[in-house]
Amino acid sequence: MNGMTVLISPLSWGFGHAGRMIPLAVELQRRGARIIFAADGPLLQMVQRDVPGITPVEIPGLRMRYSRSLPQYICIFLQLPHIIASAVRDHRTLRRLVSEYNPSVIISDNRFGFYNRRVFSAYVTHQLRIPFPGPLRFMEPLAMWMHRVIINRFDLCLVPDYPGSVNLSGRLSHGLRLPRKVIFSGPLSRFSTPDAREPDGRDPGVRNPDRPEPDGTVHDGTEQNITEPYGTEPDRTVPGRTESERTVSGGTESERTVSGVTGSDVTEPATPDQSHPVCLLLSGPEPQRTLLLKKINETLSGFRMVVLTATPLPLFINETPPGIRVIIAPDAAAMRRELLSSSLVIARSGYSSVMELVSLGKGAVIIPTPGQPEQEYLGRHLNGMLGFVTISQHNLNKLPAVVHERTRNQFSRQPCGDNTLLTGKQEGTDTAKPSASRLPDAAPLLEKAINSLLKHNKK
Repeated sequence: MNGMTVLISPLSWGFGHAGRMIPLAVELQRRGARIIFAADGPLLQMVQRDVPGITPVEIPGLRMRYSRSLPQYICIFLQLPHIIASAVRDHRTLRRLVSEYNPSVIISDNRFGFYNRRVFSAYVTHQLRIPFPGPLRFMEPLAMWMHRVIINRFDLCLVPDYPGSVNLSGRLSHGLRLPRKVIFSGPLSRFSTPDAREPDGRDPGVRNPDRPEPDGTVHDGTEQNITEPYGTEPDRTVPGRTESERTVSGGTESERTVSGVTGSDVTEPATPDQSHPVCLLLSGPEPQRTLLLKKINETLSGFRMVVLTATPLPLFINETPPGIRVIIAPDAAAMRRELLSSSLVIARSGYSSVMELVSLGKGAVIIPTPGQPEQEYLGRHLNGMLGFVTISQHNLNKLPAVVHERTRNQFSRQPCGDNTLLTGKQEGTDTAKPSASRLPDAAPLLEKAINSLLKHNKK
């Protein structure tokens, strides 16, 4: 397949859709394909770092606005004209890209308009059924029919999940009569690629004392202006404070002066139950991202914690416990290392985050984004299995007890990498969901998906 060109473009609602395209890009690249990756700027930066050798093409992404008070599904409904206009724009943009790059295969992760009738086009989604909250659940058949119309415009549909009864997405992609073009690819995680592992062959959960801090800006309780627009770089100068902290970005290092804690707090290795036993994987749109961070700061005051986030945080220093360390835009290897070195992970129940944690054999406390039906369903579906415990954002008073239990190794789980269904207590109960089932091997599923992409192209 030398000389084959594959054009990949993910939805720009956060970094999760781009992250799950990385294993597809790596595997296709390994087989000799040229990868054209079309996305907006921040997503391209992440993918270029984790997948060297791709050809980046910057195209505009869909920008959604959310409210502090309105549920997300209402915000999305109100912006439907904007979503439709974005799909039409994508379709026109793709015509230009097809003419310029002449791809053999197009892969669209939830970009509705990113298909071309002259090129084999694949659509990636984990939501064959679009969930609605209880009072509006009668609308699910209509939404599912509309989504099926979109899927039918593509030649292939990849579902990043297992096909059987042991699965991650539950009713979102199972219990349906599926067309023949639907193929389950297994979970797609950037941690499954070779570049996500340590270059010296060590266990990713063990820090090398001779290695500098991971790529990304590291903060330890420093001030960031909460009024800055989301995704912009805030002013981090904190007057009157004296501490040397290293910033690593794009392979260059610069020293800056901030205040607060000792320099050893910035550079000391993170090991379980010692430095930062709690790891917060912070994702999702504003304003809920900041609201969750502030609530966890209040709830877990006194706990040492590392926060992994793709973009700078609007963080007030006077609301931040001194034991917090923030890593902005870590690469896959650094993120993997921090997750594995922590005793407890806290994350949203976004599907990409779930796939990444499962690929590491790492359970977590998952907190669904309020008003987002998909995350609320996944929280219910995963609660008590695979090491996941679900806590609602309105009941974070239960979080300290869970943290104490997990950091003292009283939470039942199997060793990382075993892929055994793990057990965990359900919220509000003293019982667990035991299961001796094992997750299927995802490698044959990915192999089948890749072969389908390469075999059925129209050129």
